[in-house]
Amino acid sequence: MNIAARSLFWIISIGTISYGLFTFVKPDDDLIKQFDKDSKHTTARQVKRLSRREAQRIEKLQKAHKAKEDVDASNENEEYFSGAFKIRAEIVEHLLSQVPTLEITILPAHFDNIKREVNELQKFVVTSSFFLKEFNLRKYLGIVQNLQTKCYELEDRYVPRKKFGFSRKKLPKSHTGKQDSLDENDGTGKIDSNKWDEKLFGFDSKENEVLSIGNEELYQRDVALRNLKNCTVVLCGVMATLHLTNLESCIILSGPVTSSVFVDKCNNCKIVTACQQLRMHTSTKCDIYLHVTSKGIIEDCTQIRAAPYNFNYDNLEKHFSMSSLDKNSNNWNTLDDFNWLAPDVPSPNWSILESTRRISNWTELWSELPSVYFH
Repeated sequence: MNIAARSLFWIISIGTISYGLFTFVKPDDDLIKQFDKDSKHTTARQVKRLSRREAQRIEKLQKAHKAKEDVDASNENEEYFSGAFKIRAEIVEHLLSQVPTLEITILPAHFDNIKREVNELQKFVVTSSFFLKEFNLRKYLGIVQNLQTKCYELEDRYVPRKKFGFSRKKLPKSHTGKQDSLDENDGTGKIDSNKWDEKLFGFDSKENEVLSIGNEELYQRDVALRNLKNCTVVLCGVMATLHLTNLESCIILSGPVTSSVFVDKCNNCKIVTACQQLRMHTSTKCDIYLHVTSKGIIEDCTQIRAAPYNFNYDNLEKHFSMSSLDKNSNNWNTLDDFNWLAPDVPSPNWSILESTRRISNWTELWSELPSVYFH
């Protein structure tokens, strides 16, 4: 067979085989359509999945950006606060440095001005506490406390000390009108054994007595109770600050305090008070019925129990208004323990006083308290 014949044979053979294969293995149109449809669905799912991933990625980026903005805003707030605090603190330092150069006749008014500045500085710190770091909050409050202490030390040194002029005899259990008459005759101008050796207004070195002061004497004064044992003290009025130092087995019933209540070295006491800020140091076995608009702070304290403020007397609502304390803001159950920094474990040094153990009516428990102070 020549070459031409061979070529023709193979062409015919291959053509025949190809036609046969095409005839018997011809693709099904429906199958092709289904394949195309499945391919489209698969592509749509892939696109949807990719879109969802992209949306999640964008959301994460947005959250990260928002968090960064919040941090930046907090840093800006704290940076502004730091600058403003420094300026205000320097003003107080300047006023304190002027004390030795001033005439004695103008010193009382000068010290009043310093106290106002310190109180405003303290309010500035407290109202900024929501964005301040805990360490910085302690630092600024410590600076305010040091300025306040320095103010009182200079006042004691440069202003003649006066004996404490408020006098009230121990109140008997009788609630008769005769007792009220005796109280009026005592007056506030007499001086008896209740002598105050320092500038702060209040009671010092008393034992087994019931002591009380009304709003006329208390209003916006810095009040101190020191070295008392087994005493009940009723303070029905608005105070600038309240200092409780070295009290043993005492009951303190206090009206609103415009700024701070300082408790130091108190043992086995029941304290009922309302304030902007509470600072409690070196105290043990104390129940505190508290209304505080910022967070209360305890340090070097043990066996402290907290309950909501429940003192009641005539003009209490009026006194709250005069003090500018927010009655709707009370953080009595969120004390900060500076000796316990574990954020996820409650401090063992204080707890919530069980409702069944709380005193609900102070007059019923101590019948010797004069009924005139209660509503």
